[in-house]
Amino acid sequence: MPKIDAQLGVRVTKDLKARLTAQARSERKSVSTLVVQVVEAYLEAKGNGKQEPPK
Repeated sequence: MPKIDAQLGVRVTKDLKARLTAQARSERKSVSTLVVQVVEAYLEAKGNGKQEPPK
């Protein structure tokens, strides 16, 4: 995973936060890491995945 060098604040419901926290804990990762992975997968599925840097 590339270096995380930007911050994004997101407001969520208490329920969603609790579910994210529980899932992250079950996967032994941080909520931040889980959210990044979920967003990356969503963007990839929508055809907006990572672009290769120019050579």
